[in-house]
Amino acid sequence: MRLHRPRHLVPLGAAMAFLLSGCAGEAEKATPGQVTASAKAPKTPEAPKTSAPDRGRPWEPDDAMQRAERALDAYDEDGSTVQRADSGSAFLADGVRRTFRAPGKRWYRLDLTCDTSGVQEVTLTLTRGSTEQAYGIGCGDPEADQFNIPPGAPFTARVDAVRTGTGLVLWRLNTVAREDVDGCDDDIDGCGG
Repeated sequence: MRLHRPRHLVPLGAAMAFLLSGCAGEAEKATPGQVTASAKAPKTPEAPKTSAPDRGRPWEPDDAMQRAERALDAYDEDGSTVQRADSGSAFLADGVRRTFRAPGKRWYRLDLTCDTSGVQEVTLTLTRGSTEQAYGIGCGDPEADQFNIPPGAPFTARVDAVRTGTGLVLWRLNTVAREDVDGCDDDIDGCGG
């Protein structure tokens, strides 16, 4: 639900008088064939900073957070029974370095997304023991990227800080039943083939 902020209204008559007085002053100064400052073509504007899904709109942290949460929620109706183990967010300039415990018998699924301005992709590196796997994460995608991790020793998820762009990284760590693991069953070890 979006909250509406109260707007300050200016009486129409006062606004029109103000606007017309500015135009009249410029028109009086102009001579035939002379272009006034207000009639000149505007300078070419800088391209607005945008996130992938809303091209043309300035990047705003609150809007970015909502888009990223929608990307994380995209799998809510996939039929699997998930239990939230952890979640969080970080600014892109800070990066992410989290070590997660992975006890029990249920598999872990790390859902990760980013919404940025000026950065199209970040790199997620998953590490457990001496095994490491890196993945490119497209920022602004409508669905979060998902990574399956079997239970066992703790593992680390790292997204290096990107100081040349603005943005957010959001993640959720869920547990899922073994039969609900879709695709590769160990994205740290890798399932190339």
